[in-house]
Amino acid sequence: MANREFRLDKYAKTELRALPTAQELRESLDRGANAQIRQRLYQLFDENTFIETGAFTKRGFSDFFATDKSNELEGVICGYGAVDGKLVYAFAEDASRMGGAIDDRHAKKIADLYDMAIKNGAPVVGVFDSNGTDIFAGTSSLAAYARIMKCVAKASGTIPQIAFISGTCIGSAATIAAMFDFCVQDREAQFYVTSPELTGVKDAQKNLLTYVGECSQCLPFIRSLLSFLPENASVGADVTECNDNLNRMLGDVNFDGDAAAMLSAIADNNVYYELSPKKESSVSLAFTTVGGVKCGIVANSFKHHEGRICSDCAKKIARFVNFCDCFGIPLVTLVDSYGLASCAENEIDFADSLSDLAYAYATAENAKVTVICGHAIGASFALLGSKALGADIVYATDDSEIGALNAESGVAFAWDKYITVETTRDDLIAQWKAEVSSPVAAASCGEVDDIISYSELRARICSALLMLSGKGKARGFSY
Repeated sequence: MANREFRLDKYAKTELRALPTAQELRESLDRGANAQIRQRLYQLFDENTFIETGAFTKRGFSDFFATDKSNELEGVICGYGAVDGKLVYAFAEDASRMGGAIDDRHAKKIADLYDMAIKNGAPVVGVFDSNGTDIFAGTSSLAAYARIMKCVAKASGTIPQIAFISGTCIGSAATIAAMFDFCVQDREAQFYVTSPELTGVKDAQKNLLTYVGECSQCLPFIRSLLSFLPENASVGADVTECNDNLNRMLGDVNFDGDAAAMLSAIADNNVYYELSPKKESSVSLAFTTVGGVKCGIVANSFKHHEGRICSDCAKKIARFVNFCDCFGIPLVTLVDSYGLASCAENEIDFADSLSDLAYAYATAENAKVTVICGHAIGASFALLGSKALGADIVYATDDSEIGALNAESGVAFAWDKYITVETTRDDLIAQWKAEVSSPVAAASCGEVDDIISYSELRARICSALLMLSGKGKARGFSY
């Protein structure tokens, strides 16, 4: 929390300091022209496009009654500009001004910015670096947090919101940042609700993060993300001319259960933006363009934990699916999973997390294409974009395994009694895969639209996305 010496004699003074002149305010503004936070804003926006709003807003005058801080400017910079030619709004907390302490005028500047952003249908980037609230402002400073929270909540699902944690983001400020659609963190920044010194837990908010890196890496990532996303929910995803071969065959490929390899193979020109990349994660989330259609992708990585879904993965996927749905971004789900992860840590909120995942897919009205690439065992088949849960198109590769149990477990559970000298376990496992858990069995009951080879994976996804590009745009239809 921002603090200053509390002296009763300060409030006993009878003289009032005169309000600053416009020239004094301009000089104060000019002195901060090279501040670190302004340089970051200039790096975020296209050159010479950032325009500040509420530039001369001062700290509350009564806060600095008869002190030398009477001309202190408010600790947040607000404004708008262009990112890759598109209108974007931003607020950036300035730690060089009273530690970026949050008060009612701080909140009002942000609220005014949000009002313009929503009316004009443009994204908001929030740069967080504040030591907290001004403890001497009392209740009004606490209400300031709530006003900012309300702004973020009101904009949710209407305009994209990206939080950049560039410095200190703790307590209620961390709650606000977590409300944004995406959280990007400078590697050196602090992001927590309760100090790790008290909890003993470091990086407790890591599952909320979309990207972590040096500041010089974070800002280009945010620019790329803004360039990809639609300006607002009414625009929907772009369908552009494909600069790759729509019918490009992948040849004799073996992804070896690697989500990154699959993402690269199907993306136009092998370019994609991975969100919240983690080593040895069983799920990857990404934005890319496939066949000229901008889309979101959920992909299992079987090589990591057999692609199993844990509580944290379920939450991340649900949040991503909800975002894509709100902004009309088509969703591709690449399933390669043995089902749910079984561990004590999951059980605390596992059912709740899985219900969020099911609800996200079931209620999403955007275009949804699912491909089973290897395995869809148990709950992973139902939860990850199944036709029964609302997918428009579902494909399965010709070697895929789909069922309540994998073949090894199925044989152990139900067919052990049939093992003889003439009929080995391996024979029964092969029979199970061919008869019980084959893609043909899934297709025969209508839960898979077609069985495809890995070579035609990209071409079939391209075709499905282009076919579904008009979903929701037919005359008389609205979500």
